Amino acid sequence: MAAHSRILASASQTLDERRDTVKLLIIGVFAVTSLIFTIYLVASRDQAFSASVYPLIPHLYLIPLILMALWYPRRGLQITILLIAAILLLTTFMYLEGVIMNPFIALLNAGMDIAIFVALALYAKDRTLVESFLKGFFEHSGMGESFEEAMEHPSTRAKIKFEGAFDDVIRALHSQDEETREEAAKALGELGDYRAVNPLVGLLSDENRYVRREAAKSLGKIGDQKAIPALINALKDEDRYGREGAAEGLGEMGEHAYPSLIDAMADDDWHVRMGAAIALRIIGNRDALPVLITAMQDENRFVRREVIKSLGRIGDHSVIDTLIAALKDPDRSVRLRAVSALSKCRDKRVIEPLIEALNDEDSGVRLRVIRALEEIDDPRAIEALNTSYGDDNT
Repeated sequence: MAAHSRILASASQTLDERRDTVKLLIIGVFAVTSLIFTIYLVASRDQAFSASVYPLIPHLYLIPLILMALWYPRRGLQITILLIAAILLLTTFMYLEGVIMNPFIALLNAGMDIAIFVALALYAKDRTLVESFLKGFFEHSGMGESFEEAMEHPSTRAKIKFEGAFDDVIRALHSQDEETREEAAKALGELGDYRAVNPLVGLLSDENRYVRREAAKSLGKIGDQKAIPALINALKDEDRYGREGAAEGLGEMGEHAYPSLIDAMADDDWHVRMGAAIALRIIGNRDALPVLITAMQDENRFVRREVIKSLGRIGDHSVIDTLIAALKDPDRSVRLRAVSALSKCRDKRVIEPLIEALNDEDSGVRLRVIRALEEIDDPRAIEALNTSYGDDNT
């Protein structure tokens, strides 16, 4: 059995290496072809021909750029820096050689290509972030439902693709290619098979942060309670993506993880306390409010930031005094979140504290307070705003 596993692992590694070789070959062919055309353009000295095609020169490299963005998103920043340097050198050289007449236009075209590359790399590297941004955009434009339907299709396809192929997905977890491991971890969450729990727990220590994140999220989707201690421990991940995945996974488990999360709010590691506050916010159980209120005295500002967000999200009128007290918090971000939470309370008790917060030392907090008071239909708020506007004009 062990020999069989080693053979499979070796075969998988060989396949990955061949796949990388093919990818690099394809990128190289497109890049070399573009370079040959560029050299020909410089050497031909045909001014009329050069003038007609020079705006297209930067676009010659668009295909290999797109392929690099999709296949190697983890190196997006490094590639972008090298790309900008190469384009600046190439444009300067061709301008000095008389091939291009307007370097500004050429750089503008190149900038468009770089933007496309960065956008593709960002999407391939962190689809969750980009999809979250797009979701917010579509929701504000009244197209939320159609976006939700569109985003459901990839999950459906993934489940169809991997249905009945559980063993193949498990083998993919041991791939040398980090993106393959990431996709396999995500697929196991879609499959929802309890047999995947142990392999996914093992993946929480993967060297790649995105793999760890997807493993944690998938454990949450599967919902096996025996994974809870491992996810609690994963809140200590040295990387933000790993911690966020663990918090989201625990949140997905809902009430099963609730007791452990309450205990985690007293953990010695502030990363664990912060992650527990996030997970409790996802669960939304108001029984956690007393623990969260106490946590507003936490010495760590990052913990308080997540706690104040949780109080604002799941809190009721019992948290208003705590939110008001948070307006005096030494951390700017905590005060900002407190203002946002108080603006949604619809309680007359918040008006005077918000008016007082117009004198906050931070301009961002003051601006947030002004916006909050503008939404409150109360003579005190209107008078305070008029006074504030008058002070600004003097």
